[in-house]
Amino acid sequence: MHDGETESAPLLGQKDQGPRQGVRRYLIERVDVHYAPLTLLVCCFLVGLIDAASYNTWNVFMRNTVFLALSTANLPAGSDSFKWARSGVSILSMMLGSFITGRVYAAIGPTRRSTLIASFLLQALCIFIAAILVQTDAVPETNATDKIVLIAIPFLAAQSGAQIATAKSLGFSELPTTVLTSTYNDLASDTNLLAWDNPKRDRRVASVVMMMLGAVGGAWLVKGTGTFTTVLWLGAAVKVILAFSWLLFPAEPGT
Repeated sequence: MHDGETESAPLLGQKDQGPRQGVRRYLIERVDVHYAPLTLLVCCFLVGLIDAASYNTWNVFMRNTVFLALSTANLPAGSDSFKWARSGVSILSMMLGSFITGRVYAAIGPTRRSTLIASFLLQALCIFIAAILVQTDAVPETNATDKIVLIAIPFLAAQSGAQIATAKSLGFSELPTTVLTSTYNDLASDTNLLAWDNPKRDRRVASVVMMMLGAVGGAWLVKGTGTFTTVLWLGAAVKVILAFSWLLFPAEPGT
């Protein structure tokens, strides 16, 4: 009896570890990115939502080189002299977010389920931090010229840069998730623009629509609630949902 119990112990131990090993395998497997554009299109919506609100509140987009250039000469006329700092910090922060995310994806692979979940949760965390800073009045919501706003802007810009890196790393460069200028040009120059079967064109058009809807939604949310924080809390919550949505993606064929 004693020997039988001894021999069965490792088997029981292995059985207990089975579910954990299954979860681990599930998290490290590579997902099929066929449906990834759906997630990225929601990111386009979030960009429009947050950009509309941030421009209304702090008079800054999370990335705009022209704004930075104009602000060095205090233009447009009547604009505050601190605009250059907000624009410059947002651009640098966006680049930093994209740089770090791109390097991480290159090192461990962009399609690993756990990697995508962690990436989107970190992006959500950035928005949550900005929301908390504004909600607690640590960063003013009504005074864009206050230098303290430079604490919150980097978090929003960095997660925006991470979105760009994600779209490109997953192989959907036609969905930059942040700016539409190149999208408009790509649509106009597409020789197959009117072709029936043109997935890239369809995704570009969808990104324009989603970003516009997000911007309209952000504008009306700020107008209706009178606060920027509502948009930030909503954006962070949606990012968390997107993070865990990667759990529902099927595995890459052959893995």
